[in-house]
Amino acid sequence: MKSLRITCAAVLACASFAAMAQSADDVAPTHWRFGIQLGTVQDHNNTEPAAQVSLGYDVNRNFSVEALANISLLFMRVGGLAQGDREFDSAVGARVLGTLPLGDQWKLTGGLGVVAFQDEVGDATGNSVNHHRTSPMVSLAAMYRMSRRWSLGAEVSSFTAEHTGNAGLRAEFHF
Repeated sequence: MKSLRITCAAVLACASFAAMAQSADDVAPTHWRFGIQLGTVQDHNNTEPAAQVSLGYDVNRNFSVEALANISLLFMRVGGLAQGDREFDSAVGARVLGTLPLGDQWKLTGGLGVVAFQDEVGDATGNSVNHHRTSPMVSLAAMYRMSRRWSLGAEVSSFTAEHTGNAGLRAEFHF
């Protein structure tokens, strides 16, 4: 009789774990996410390829917070900058995101945050000088939740004080 009880308890435990693994996000939510984005950044007159990585936490279905890093993919640049020309280098920051669900799988997300921004500015001697500044950041993303773990979408953002715009395709892994 004891072995029958142990077997029944093991079967019920396995069934509950299997049900949890197949349950919807409302029953077994994934609060954390890691995102990667590939696209372009436009700093004044220059457009360059850029990548962004982020780590976010969903407070609830409508609000989340996210830390991010954005970097230019042009590691080696040819020639010096003319006086006043700018080239984006990197940005690190954080933002608060508000989400508008557009159904079970689509969502529209707007963000507001602050970034520490670095770019190179050409001087009169033909050299470039690194500038470090802080800028507000605004963003808008449309995301499609493919499964419990994966989302794909597109995002546009701007470092408003620096007149820099970003656009790219984004993938997120939810855990």
